[in-house]
Amino acid sequence: MRLPILMYHKIDRIPPRARHLRNYVLPEQFAAQLGALAQWGYETIPFARWLAYRAGATAPALPRRPIILTFDDGYRSTYDVAWPLLARFRCVATVFLVSELIGKTNAWDPDEPPEPLLGETEIAAMQAGGITFESHGQTHAPLTTLPPERALAELTASRDTLTRLLGAPVRVVCYPYGKQNALVRTLARAAGYEAAVIARRRLNTGRTDPFRLARIRVDFRTTLPRLRWTLWRLRWGPRA
Repeated sequence: MRLPILMYHKIDRIPPRARHLRNYVLPEQFAAQLGALAQWGYETIPFARWLAYRAGATAPALPRRPIILTFDDGYRSTYDVAWPLLARFRCVATVFLVSELIGKTNAWDPDEPPEPLLGETEIAAMQAGGITFESHGQTHAPLTTLPPERALAELTASRDTLTRLLGAPVRVVCYPYGKQNALVRTLARAAGYEAAVIARRRLNTGRTDPFRLARIRVDFRTTLPRLRWTLWRLRWGPRA
């Protein structure tokens, strides 16, 4: 079984002063992608189902072509724009939250226009609607630049805060800025996570390191033919 994981940030119009344009996918593009994924036979699943499959669980069975959709940072646009589209196409997704900045703005990104992040009310509504939430660290600090004890504290505090907020296990961490190494992976395991994601254009199998689950980045330049070709090529190419 091969699992693609797609990485999104913001489903929204690109504001005039935006610098990191690759963080954006336009709403109409996202809607077209969700429709196309369904036509191509993909079915969205949460991380819990993939982790259960890896652990040997036989029920519930995975769909023939599972796929996980992820959103980094927890922008308010995920609630305002992405969630209604996900609901329309009956898709589930996972949002990685920065636990200390819930209900605030993207303070880690001073060069970008301030954007509101999801608050507790929006998170609760989305969770009730089938969206799952995992960790993107406590403050979005790059973990490889921190002393080990500080990195462990970031990972642990985020997981503890989100577990209390969600009333559900927090199993997966998305390394802020994608910064990770062997030590950070060890610390993530020590903090109680079961898996972690990175940015790498590969599909995942049961043999993939669970703390280096690969994700395919999607941005405003990703056309449907390009997305389809990427998924087809990776499906028949080298295993992660």
